[in-house]
Amino acid sequence: MSERPTGRTGAVGAWLFGAVGPVEPRTMAEALGLAEEAPGLQRLRDAEPLQLARVERLHAAAQRAFEQRTGEAVGRALEAAVRAGIRESAAGPAGRPPGAGAGTGSDRLKAEADAASQRLAADAALAGGRGLNTGLAFGIVLSPVVLVLALFAGRFVPPLFDSAIGCPEELILMDSLVCFAGGAMGAVFSVIIRLRDAYQLIQPAPGRSAPADIPADPVQLARMMRQEGWYRVVVGWFLASSLFLLINGGILTLLAPPAAPEDMCGAVPLSMAGHQALIKAWFFWGGVGFLAGLNERWAYGLVRRGGEPRPAGPPPPAG
Repeated sequence: MSERPTGRTGAVGAWLFGAVGPVEPRTMAEALGLAEEAPGLQRLRDAEPLQLARVERLHAAAQRAFEQRTGEAVGRALEAAVRAGIRESAAGPAGRPPGAGAGTGSDRLKAEADAASQRLAADAALAGGRGLNTGLAFGIVLSPVVLVLALFAGRFVPPLFDSAIGCPEELILMDSLVCFAGGAMGAVFSVIIRLRDAYQLIQPAPGRSAPADIPADPVQLARMMRQEGWYRVVVGWFLASSLFLLINGGILTLLAPPAAPEDMCGAVPLSMAGHQALIKAWFFWGGVGFLAGLNERWAYGLVRRGGEPRPAGPPPPAG
């Protein structure tokens, strides 16, 4: 199927990014050690053309499975079913018409194909869920890095231009960063509560159809969902930052901060009431950012809004 990863690094990479499948999948005949025109395989193809074609498609898809053990198990089961079908076709009378030999071998082909389809769908759902979780985790880890960089910029960039930021500006910067972090948390929470079932990730988008047996390429799906995960966190950042600007700019007056930064700055140290007002301000801006991040669901993407109905097609013409 594919080369097994070596070492701990290879195992972690396979867990995160999926197994490395072959560039060109092996055909069923190659897996069985037969020629494409082998008599037994030809008899089975004449007797069960649709079932064998379905099995061959699933066999090729199994070689691109996200988890190597799933792909190998599915491939072995399908190959065993085809061997049984070849033996049954060889035992029957020569020259029988297609479909006339339906029996144990044919039933096994169908049963193994159904089981393979279910296992590959579960493998693709696992790939999508793991990719999304990895992307969200990357966004969460990236958030404090961005916050630290912003703090360093606020501290060290103004002196380069022979200027400095005062106490009110420092408090405004801190409030904005708290709001920024709240937006990331809100976005992650929104995705988690909306994604109730990993199988949502492999459903076709509205207006599109997908083959019933063959799910999306799981490795490509995991890559797409990793991008979608951190993209959602970035959307939460921008929503929280936008709401912070609207409130502090006086455009949105429905929400008012518990204390103004200039009220907490002065020549004397902060009193107990001042410390409480500072803490309340952080909770306020963190909550504002969290609520803003929850609205990431309105940014369309691979994760559709929970319970969103598929758009209906255009109505038929009258008459």
